Amino acid sequence: MGALLLSAAAVVPAAASADPVSACRSWEFVELPVPPAVRSGGVTSGAGSFAVGNGSFWSMDGTTVLVWKDGQLVDQLSFFRNVTWARDVNSSGVVILSAYTFPAASRWQNGVYQSLQGLPGEYRVEALDVNERGDVLGRSDGKPVVWPAGSAVPQRVPGTDASWEPVGIADDGSVLVSSASGAQWVGSSGVVPLGAVQVRAVRGSYAVGVADSRVVRWDVSGAAAEFRFASDAVAVNSHGHVLSRSPGGDAELWESPDRSYPVPGGSSLVSVTDEGDVHGGAEGSPLLLDCAGGAR
Repeated sequence: MGALLLSAAAVVPAAASADPVSACRSWEFVELPVPPAVRSGGVTSGAGSFAVGNGSFWSMDGTTVLVWKDGQLVDQLSFFRNVTWARDVNSSGVVILSAYTFPAASRWQNGVYQSLQGLPGEYRVEALDVNERGDVLGRSDGKPVVWPAGSAVPQRVPGTDASWEPVGIADDGSVLVSSASGAQWVGSSGVVPLGAVQVRAVRGSYAVGVADSRVVRWDVSGAAAEFRFASDAVAVNSHGHVLSRSPGGDAELWESPDRSYPVPGGSSLVSVTDEGDVHGGAEGSPLLLDCAGGAR
């Protein structure tokens, strides 16, 4: 009971390589607006025209979440008594939130909250990642679970327990988890092991991380592409474009394993959207690098 069941009809076929979509090559800096009373911690995640970030009123960390769309602040969520953080957003503006007390995990969209339940008898829950259709990946008392789109009822990720770390959820519902024995995809067709790797991010049908000190991108079938000249991986988008940064703080967007473009903004960058926009920002200065020639 409660095991994760993935509909075969909903599965998106995995691609063996990245979509033939060109990566962005130049960007325009946009400093995202922050209310005067808020101290911003930068952007947490971006997708489509949306971005989310966490902030605080004075010294009260986790007391507000900021939601931007097309570079403009469209919502400010305040949590004076329940310290709360935004963890992720999708291109439809579904924001997932985790907090210290009830509701410990929730979805938010257009002003409407949905509290996410724990497994029967469990109350310690956490939301971590959301895919394009609105499925949320998280934990219930340490165990990896998925809340399907529109549902507040969790489903166990098959074959996992509290020793497994939930990492991300692909758009077809496949879940990437890791443990001391390595990382693996868990999906409708079973388990796809990736080995002893460190996964940094999941988006679309891709995961990106490090294996043997080299940046690698995997799709949900397990097919791997090695980015031999990339530094540490930061993020990936649904086209398979990889955002990386070097120990010195330089950032690059990799269109393919052998082609990249320098990205301004350095070590503060955290995500890249399918449209090529890059988000990040240091303390107090949330940043959008708007892809030149993009939708805005």
